[in-house]
Amino acid sequence: PSCRIEKPFLIDVVSKIYIATDSSPVDMSTYELCSDMIDVAIDISCIYGMSPKIEALAYDSNSQAVIRLQNDRILYLREVNQYLALVAIIKAEHFHKHGLISYNLDCFKKAVGQVFQKKA
Repeated sequence: PSCRIEKPFLIDVVSKIYIATDSSPVDMSTYELCSDMIDVAIDISCIYGMSPKIEALAYDSNSQAVIRLQNDRILYLREVNQYLALVAIIKAEHFHKHGLISYNLDCFKKAVGQVFQKKA
């Protein structure tokens, strides 16, 4: 079964440059929206998600965010590793499959981890 992700981006969290996407053409306004979502998620984490007693980063292995847009699209962000985030646009009507989306992203995250695994 398919997740029906409309447009995914693998984005470097610091530079906001996308490392990879699917084969469909990139609309720059869509990319900028996805890139801006990283800043929004980090800013919200800094304000509401972090304990002042614990020294932690605003972007970590638990980082994820979901924003519903007015055009019946969902912006979905998941941490891939400490440097990369997957940000995707999904039609709201397909977001009921969020369990399948999470599972597929967990598999993707594991595969990316294997690619960047240090060789001893």
